[in-house]
Amino acid sequence: MKERYVDTLIIGSGYAGVNAYYTLKRRGLIISKNKNFIFWTAKLRNIVSRNLKFAAPLPFVEERTVIDLDLQSKIIQTEQEKIYANNLIIAPGCERQNYDKVIKEAMSRSTISLGTVSHFDEYLLLQLGFYLRRLGKDVKVNTSYLSWLGSDVENQVRQLVSRAGLGYTEKPELIIDECTSVHPFTFYTPSRFLELYKNVYVAGDIIKGWPKLGELAMRTGIYVGGRILNKRMEEFKPTFIFILDGGFGEGLHIRSTKPWGGDYVSVKRSRIRPLLKRFIERYYVLRRGKMGFLINL
Repeated sequence: MKERYVDTLIIGSGYAGVNAYYTLKRRGLIISKNKNFIFWTAKLRNIVSRNLKFAAPLPFVEERTVIDLDLQSKIIQTEQEKIYANNLIIAPGCERQNYDKVIKEAMSRSTISLGTVSHFDEYLLLQLGFYLRRLGKDVKVNTSYLSWLGSDVENQVRQLVSRAGLGYTEKPELIIDECTSVHPFTFYTPSRFLELYKNVYVAGDIIKGWPKLGELAMRTGIYVGGRILNKRMEEFKPTFIFILDGGFGEGLHIRSTKPWGGDYVSVKRSRIRPLLKRFIERYYVLRRGKMGFLINL
């Protein structure tokens, strides 16, 4: 089998992988099963904006399928070759097996009841519910109103849900599956510096026990890229950040460290937030996933 030696290997071309690559100033090799960047927030938005572009080609990605890996030795085996790396970034993401199926089924119904397997996915459930409600559908959701992000968030989400006209259900019919890892990867528990072994980093949705958020994944990718460039960076401090569009011209910009035991909570409600979300949906596709100045928002 062919062998190749690289300084830095990035596995995955999603939110985390591409931002690690950009942070490293496009040095190193990035491999993925998919040569397109898909912005899932924009794809979901297509429920109410049918012609919104949500994917962009990534010409710098080499299309490869990983079939085996030795993380401690930083050896990756693909169908075509064996790759040896000095630095390794694992960012293959995860998959929700029935996500597209749930959306398709919901679109075909006039009355819908939605739920999730993981409470961490409630933000997806609510955003889907708001868009379906905007289409005039009767929507009920099984939710804690994001109470796990703090009481301030819960109260604001309850108000947004009430104003949009979403109902509540104890027995949802359409349930979004939990995100699962793809063989040969599993979910990993890295150090507070996102390091699994020496010079082996984990980024994005593959981190065990964390919410699966594009914003968060991008920040982890930027961080591990920076760690490789500058080993003296402080520990990574995760924050849940998401804009929830109520579908009627008002939305919430949510920030919270509660999922990691912190006490910081910020929730801002205004008509500007949905407009910001629409800008972000176009920006990330145009920039092929590069976070850029949005890291400061």
